[in-house]
Amino acid sequence: MGSLPKWEIRAYFLVWIGATIYGVLRVLITSFNVTQRVMDGLDLGTWPLGKYKDNGDTEWTLWIHIFGPQVLLGLVGHFAVARLCELPFLGLLRHRFHACAVYTAAFLYYVIGLQFVAVLMFHTVIMYVIARSRVTWFCWLYGLMVFEGLTFEPFRTLQLGDHRDQPYYMPHVTSVTMVTSIMRLISLGLDLCEKEEEQKNEGEKKKKRKKDEQREEPSLFESLAYIFYMPTFFLGPLMTFQDFKQQIRQNQRACGVVDLRDFLVSCARYACWGLLLEFIYHHFFIHMIQRTFFLFQSLDMWTLGAIGFLQCQCFQLKYTVLYGLAGTFARADGIVTPGTPKLIAVIYAFGDMWKNFDKGLNKWMLRHVYIPLGGSRRGLPRQILSSFVPFLVLAIRGGGDISIIVWATANWVGVVLEALARSATRTSYVMGLKVCL
Repeated sequence: MGSLPKWEIRAYFLVWIGATIYGVLRVLITSFNVTQRVMDGLDLGTWPLGKYKDNGDTEWTLWIHIFGPQVLLGLVGHFAVARLCELPFLGLLRHRFHACAVYTAAFLYYVIGLQFVAVLMFHTVIMYVIARSRVTWFCWLYGLMVFEGLTFEPFRTLQLGDHRDQPYYMPHVTSVTMVTSIMRLISLGLDLCEKEEEQKNEGEKKKKRKKDEQREEPSLFESLAYIFYMPTFFLGPLMTFQDFKQQIRQNQRACGVVDLRDFLVSCARYACWGLLLEFIYHHFFIHMIQRTFFLFQSLDMWTLGAIGFLQCQCFQLKYTVLYGLAGTFARADGIVTPGTPKLIAVIYAFGDMWKNFDKGLNKWMLRHVYIPLGGSRRGLPRQILSSFVPFLVLAIRGGGDISIIVWATANWVGVVLEALARSATRTSYVMGLKVCL
């Protein structure tokens, strides 16, 4: 892009922004004209945002409007417990993450139930014991078995509990939360399995290194603090155990006045992004129009393309709010979580989408799947295989549903085609064509 003339770059930008604005306006006009025809899928709006609201984004409705207040209450409680532990006269600064883990377990017991907490603690202890064997495939086997247990009865009810006497949304909450927790469990086991590099020097240095390793060996309490860390517990972003462990060991300072100011500013910032998404759903009925089949068929290509564009932007904005708020509460504890999604409107490559949307999941896959299988350092065939397995893990995580399998396969094919194209551009024939052109 930098080699293009500036006038050409500006021309492309004007065409892109003009087409975007035109398409968005068509969706706005269409939403206004079909309000009565999609009324069954609309909720009463919130003043002053609008009269009606598209309720088709069930994930946003659940985690913000229905279960969201309880999650927010849990985050505020976590913030209060962490700040109390930082008081000098209590002397609990080094143990604040352990105290926060106890608080999270108590909160989950109150909101979800004892069975869920007990099962998660059981999985953590078992994974910790398995990891002591330093056998990585054993950790993978246990993690994948727990994943599969969520798709079969009675193992699903055994892990998630019986929700007949609980609110209708609780099965979905516990299922999503358990899936995210299992990803952390696998990271815990694999990071604990990593063998330290052997010390080349003999004598006293080697003995000292062994003593340091024994002292720095991750404890079960650190493992529980990682699994039961409230800011990232429900929806993420996903952190590897190695990153979490290093940060809680290195960060031994209390939250200062500047940190509190940044915390409040960040909360206000993501609240504004949330209000923007609410405004969009009050005026652009993109989900209900899509679900009304006869109406969807009658739309022109401009409107259809703009609906798809808006759905992608709303999806990115939703996770910007969810991941951003989680990261804000984590930064108050001195924990830096993976960043929020990059603006996907300017991403055109499958590989860049995976790197920049869910950055925590991307790092998890790189560390635990892609790089251990060889990645791009052992030739193109190994790279293709290494890129296939992460999508296989995602399909298993999604319960093996056919829609998840199709989605994962399509994304993998896109990544492979890009890898093949990059490999082709490095051949002498293509390099010669570049020189000629």
